[in-house]
Amino acid sequence: MIPQKSNILYKELSETLNHNEFLIEEVIDFYYSEIKKILSELKYPRINLEGLGHFVAKPGLVKKSIPKYRSILEKHDTSTYGAYFNKKMIENKLDLLIELEHQILIEENRKLTFKKNKYE
Repeated sequence: MIPQKSNILYKELSETLNHNEFLIEEVIDFYYSEIKKILSELKYPRINLEGLGHFVAKPGLVKKSIPKYRSILEKHDTSTYGAYFNKKMIENKLDLLIELEHQILIEENRKLTFKKNKYE
């Protein structure tokens, strides 16, 4: 597939589908913004996107990140409103990482029990 500029792609799709070019552009922008949102929220350890592939959270990286964020929180200054806001964002990210680690452990246990049942 030869890469094309987005405005050429929108024009070709609008002609093919007989829809407004602006509508096609908005749908594609919405789709990719939702993809970015899902990938950055850290809610799922494995995400499959049709045509883009599998995105998997690396367990080692998640485990390393949790102590790092905890040490940042211990040293963080909250003397200003901006610093307090940053601390809350870091706490939120830490909570998401802990939940993701929990989901990764659940998934690993599920795989182990499946393999155990399969080979017995």
